Amino acid sequence: MRILKSLAIILLLYGIGLANIELNNIAITQQADSVYIEISTSKPCTFDHFMIKEAPEKIVVDLNGTINNWPKKKFLGLPLKSIERIRTSQFQVTPDLITRVVLDINRPIGYRAETTPMGLKIIIPATAGEQAFQPWTAKQALKTVIPQQAQKRSAPPKIKKDKPARKAKPRVNIDSFPKRKVVKYKAGTQRDPFKALAGQGGTNLASGEVPAIENLILVGVFDDETGDKALFEDAEGNGFILKPNDRVKNGYLVSIRKDKAIFQVTEYGWTRTVALVLRVPELK
Repeated sequence: MRILKSLAIILLLYGIGLANIELNNIAITQQADSVYIEISTSKPCTFDHFMIKEAPEKIVVDLNGTINNWPKKKFLGLPLKSIERIRTSQFQVTPDLITRVVLDINRPIGYRAETTPMGLKIIIPATAGEQAFQPWTAKQALKTVIPQQAQKRSAPPKIKKDKPARKAKPRVNIDSFPKRKVVKYKAGTQRDPFKALAGQGGTNLASGEVPAIENLILVGVFDDETGDKALFEDAEGNGFILKPNDRVKNGYLVSIRKDKAIFQVTEYGWTRTVALVLRVPELK
């Protein structure tokens, strides 16, 4: 029964891919003191991007309405020092298709994103002293995978003489993603138990001073009659409630989602997007 469900999902993805947008290529080049990671699709699409600062740091790009049918989804041995590997996945199938591209980076870094006619470019500063490298593309890396897979399929099965041959069951690998428990609160006509913390901040902050996101942990997401709000806690146990467009040190809160809060921060001339992920145990 599980195999039939997996095959149904594959057939669904194949049928959807004929009419929808596909992940086309990922290319890496270096120009002067910047590195360009260009993610392209078969048709124009919308996308979201953010950075996860928890070690190891990651730049995450979600391509909306896009299908990922690549036979290889992890790329190692990249020619540059800043990015350790690139991972792709079919992050979501329903209710909407989402292809996710993750850049695993191995040093503190800032980045900016530019829209292209068929996708986007992620621009990061090159590592100091790094030699110029040859352009790299995922398309070229995928070409070396397909012949190897075809050779494996054409090899005759090994059959022991003392046992009858068994038909191999098809094995289907489907990406799975753990669901997180999301804490939400709707006040309605009742008193909001979190409201006593709103606007208070930490007891050690001077009047008018705003918190720095490096000291905050996202511990709750809720909404009331005034809109979505996020509950944060600092290392000393002080609570903060922020809503979109509230200021933090060197930036502001952009948006609140069911499992993360996304900030935009400007430091040393670089503007970057930072996501704080909800700190709750995973469902088992």
